[in-house]
Amino acid sequence: MKKIISILFMAVIALFISGCACSMNDNKPNEAIETLFEKYRNKDENVLTQLKQTIEGEVLNDDNKVKYQALMERQYDSFSYVIKDVETNDDSATSLVEITVLNYKGALEEAEEELKNHPEKFNDEDGKFSEDKYTKYKIELMEKVEDTTTYTINLNLTKEAGMWKVDELTKDDIKKLHGVY
Repeated sequence: MKKIISILFMAVIALFISGCACSMNDNKPNEAIETLFEKYRNKDENVLTQLKQTIEGEVLNDDNKVKYQALMERQYDSFSYVIKDVETNDDSATSLVEITVLNYKGALEEAEEELKNHPEKFNDEDGKFSEDKYTKYKIELMEKVEDTTTYTINLNLTKEAGMWKVDELTKDDIKKLHGVY
């Protein structure tokens, strides 16, 4: 699962590098932020394509791939954000944004605790640890998540050719966005 999070981080970076976080109407910093987050909430084609490509590159069975994608799409459907503050200085800006996401981290911590206390639960028929069984268990716990958590992220923005764009998110910000920080 840590590998998936790292690859999702790379996919988000690719989205920023390819310019998908911008639109033709982002002539204010808060508009660029709204564009970025709305692409996730609306499950923009580029966002879903990157998600699918990321998951396809993972060592997951087909069932777990489908379930993990559904979890991320559920996260995108349900997260909310509030732009708390924007400070502009010429062609750069910083913004404090509060995001509320499904608390998948709690489910992952619960799975880690179960693995620590009952490792045999995740053994295959030969008595060896099964990553597949453990991943399935983590996904099952994540599917049950209803509680949310709120994080604060600091976004940096740059004005290029009169348009604002959100700079690359940090790894921690992406973890927060996915509810696994």
